[in-house]
Amino acid sequence: MNQDWDERRDRVGRREIHDKRKGVERRFGRERREPDQNQINLPAEGERRKVLDRRTGRSRRQGADRRFGRDRRLLVKNKQAQRGKLILGGVITAGLALSLLYYESEVRTEDLAGTISGSEKMQLKMLGGGKTTINELLKEGPVLLDFWATWCGPCLKEMVHLQRFHEKYSGYGLTILTINQDSPKSLSKVRSVVKSKKFSFKVALDPNGKIAKRLNAKLLPTTILVDMDGVIRWMHQGYLPGDELEIESRIQALIGYQEPAPITS
Repeated sequence: MNQDWDERRDRVGRREIHDKRKGVERRFGRERREPDQNQINLPAEGERRKVLDRRTGRSRRQGADRRFGRDRRLLVKNKQAQRGKLILGGVITAGLALSLLYYESEVRTEDLAGTISGSEKMQLKMLGGGKTTINELLKEGPVLLDFWATWCGPCLKEMVHLQRFHEKYSGYGLTILTINQDSPKSLSKVRSVVKSKKFSFKVALDPNGKIAKRLNAKLLPTTILVDMDGVIRWMHQGYLPGDELEIESRIQALIGYQEPAPITS
């Protein structure tokens, strides 16, 4: 009977060792761990962060947007973008309004502002070559000085009217002398502007701004009307549409010009 018991125990032990249903390891008698199908071929934690986006080919760790392949940090929500545009537009509008107020406040007109003592003998280098002085030009009649630059839009608008005044009043002894304030590197640009606009009045060069400082020409354009005695009869800084009417009236008053009476039939 003991022998039957021993044989039965051996059969049970062998069945537990080789039982495939229970998943028992045959050699070590331990339960086998089947690999999880969901974890097959999964990269490590550090590698998963660098997985490439299938749609864009960019690393998700770098913040690639799955829709457009752009960095998420560079994307702004629609509402935030519209708000930013409105704020930017408001800032630009306010800046333009302030600049216009500043410009209008700087436009000044002065009567009998003194003389050009100390400036009439300064040598002026002319654009076409040679030199001259304001004193030499005053011998022929009144002089209208105009300080300008190629980058000054109001200056170029005013100079169109100065050309018309030159053609109309040069026969009355009026000399229009424009004094350019560009740097020496912009000399070719000055010539190009004068040639393209077909300006025929005198153009002098003052790259260091010596004459402009002497005559207190702080804003461009600055227009100064000087009589034959070297007295500043009128001074105007800045230009706005319509200023040419006052400039012409000042010229006519200085040279004694009177418009011819209309012809009546």
